[in-house]
Amino acid sequence: MKLFIAAGGTGGHVFPGISVADRFTAMSPDNEVVFIGTKTGLESRAVPQAGYRLLCVDARQFSGRNLAYKLVTVASLVKGIHTCLSYIKKEDPQAILGMGGFASVPMVIAGFIHGTPIFLHEQNVQPGLANRILAKYARTIFISFEDTRHYLGSSRVMLTGNPIRESVKKRDVGLGEGDFGIFVFGGSRGARSINQSVVDMLNYLNEYRDRVIVFHQTGTEDYEGVKDIYDSSQIRHEVFAFTDNMAHYYKNSHVVIARAGASTIFELAYFKRPAILIPYPYSAGQHQWKNALQVERAGGGYIIENSEASGERLFYVIKRLIDEPELLKKMGENIGRLYIEDAEGLIIKGIIDGIS
Repeated sequence: MKLFIAAGGTGGHVFPGISVADRFTAMSPDNEVVFIGTKTGLESRAVPQAGYRLLCVDARQFSGRNLAYKLVTVASLVKGIHTCLSYIKKEDPQAILGMGGFASVPMVIAGFIHGTPIFLHEQNVQPGLANRILAKYARTIFISFEDTRHYLGSSRVMLTGNPIRESVKKRDVGLGEGDFGIFVFGGSRGARSINQSVVDMLNYLNEYRDRVIVFHQTGTEDYEGVKDIYDSSQIRHEVFAFTDNMAHYYKNSHVVIARAGASTIFELAYFKRPAILIPYPYSAGQHQWKNALQVERAGGGYIIENSEASGERLFYVIKRLIDEPELLKKMGENIGRLYIEDAEGLIIKGIIDGIS
């Protein structure tokens, strides 16, 4: 069986798609996955690195731009649909899985026109513009959060959770007895507001300097400046621009300070790590805020608005978690309940059932 996966733009769309592809191709030597994406998005690197073919299409974001840009986008969409129709006729996939985002739009529309079964996956609580538009074409819409049903209002919705990369799931040796690990990251490129708030917190942490160790992924732009501040502090630390070993730092942390993308939340849930979530303030439709609310309502973390993030505020949350280990443990259990086992398998089963 050949499956097209349309995914592009950001890791939040691409990496869950790769997770599904890995499971699908492992099921049978006859199974094949071809990705559809752009030449400029993260998929242009991540998909070939994962060992899959990438067929490129011209796709652009539609919202938040001026009229002239939107007209160019519409023309680009028409061209993209024709390109995708040619891919479908040449490759003959048995199903198409759209992972959301603008890169999936032309392929899903082309698949509908051609009569190829369409399936969608939505990572966030609130569906993005692309999936809201494309939902009417889908046989089944796989969702990560139960509350997403309220936005889609469709009987064709199936709760699966969000696929997590196998490399992230790898367990690792934990910290020594008595140590308290704090893992900080703002995404693969970092987040300046988080970096600034955390380095401002270091002086407050001095009273716990014999216990605390901070693991901080800064992103490339802020790395040198942030590292210099850590090196002049009394806090034990590991500072790095980027890591491909997220499992190690999740396992070695007691609390995580991060944005609130869907992939991050499901990784936190998998490792049962309480979180201080600072949602990206410019996410479309404030979807990161809505994701973070799921964690806070479950009792698995705290939300701090980006504009209110400060070293002092972060410290008082951290201090409480250090001083109240039972609360820390309970929060870990609470966030863990958001995790849904084998999201990849559930999605694949839904696709197979949907075309049989």
